[in-house]
Amino acid sequence: MRPSPLKPRVHLFVCTNRREEDSPLGAGCADAGERIFETLKAVVTSRREYGSVWVTRTGCMGVCPRHGATVAMYPRQRIWTEATPDDAGAIHAHAIADAAAPPATPDEDPT
Repeated sequence: MRPSPLKPRVHLFVCTNRREEDSPLGAGCADAGERIFETLKAVVTSRREYGSVWVTRTGCMGVCPRHGATVAMYPRQRIWTEATPDDAGAIHAHAIADAAAPPATPDEDPT
């Protein structure tokens, strides 16, 4: 094992987990997550930020919204829930602003 030399300024994780239709937790982020992922990737690509802003599909992150999807951001540890594709621009703007801000101290609330 060795550390990777690749270090994005910000990494966005988009839940695309799909559950059975009769699950008591709902269908999961599924289609909404896929649409958010595609929208965020398009924004990052159009701005040529693909080396500094990463967008990754994930399975369940433990936050299961009734509508929309869950998106998490690293390293600032921000989580959005019930996000829709219409929120992708705002999520991207938060990610860029947080990436430009000085690093948080351990006792600082990143929200």
